[in-house]
Amino acid sequence: MLDKAREKDLTSRAQGGERGAFDALVADALPQVRAVVRRIIGHPEESDDIVQDAMLRAWQSFAGFRGDARFSTWLTTIASRAAVDHLRKAKRWRTEAQVAYANLCAADTIMSGEVIDAFSQPDFAFEVREHIAYCFACVGRSLPADEQAALVLSDVVEMSARDAARVLGTSESVYRHRLSAARQLMTEKYEGLCALVSKTGICHQCKGLRQIAPEARRGGPFPDIGDYASRAAIVREAAFAAGPMRNLHDVFWRRTAEVEDQGIGSTEPDSQCGVDTGV
Repeated sequence: MLDKAREKDLTSRAQGGERGAFDALVADALPQVRAVVRRIIGHPEESDDIVQDAMLRAWQSFAGFRGDARFSTWLTTIASRAAVDHLRKAKRWRTEAQVAYANLCAADTIMSGEVIDAFSQPDFAFEVREHIAYCFACVGRSLPADEQAALVLSDVVEMSARDAARVLGTSESVYRHRLSAARQLMTEKYEGLCALVSKTGICHQCKGLRQIAPEARRGGPFPDIGDYASRAAIVREAAFAAGPMRNLHDVFWRRTAEVEDQGIGSTEPDSQCGVDTGV
């Protein structure tokens, strides 16, 4: 991260019209901005579009940047609000969106072929922590947009309640209420969904994916994610990394978005990703 003196100098030059100085500020802030948007939105192309739009908006309005907060916080604010606006307009996903997609994928040669292609890439490996982070964002798409964003800002990026409330343009008390409600909802959703959380959970996707991965690329043992805090900690670890499952998850995001937009697919498990494989 840029030190404050360097950031102040770049800010002054950028506000004088020097695009290179602005680009240097953006380059420093971009990893956090991309991570926040990707964890809120999930879908790769939608996330990229929001980040690009945020950078354009930031450049166009930069004359009004007063430096009350760090540039990275200011740019994250613009991007986060754009992400929330995007989700407010979008259809909320079913909690069991991954199960519906897995069922359709198992019965469709084109969909299943995409998954096989991703598994066959030389850099692919199943990493359960990375997949838990993917699931966290996917299940989060079933929450109200403001609550999903609150989870990411507080529990993934670890912003203070004050800064996160500022990012989302609300009071700290309202923000804390939304965050509490979001945590409770996620706890309830995982209890009925994830087999790693509850033995009665309907989704065994982690076990199914691990089973079909090459034996040398199955990663380590499954972690204990029986409570919300442990899941959030794993998501934080993976938040800024583009790991070996990134291409596969991009396929999942694109197809799940199509499935949810159309509201198709059974949410009752009937594929290898929706049954206990015994692994």
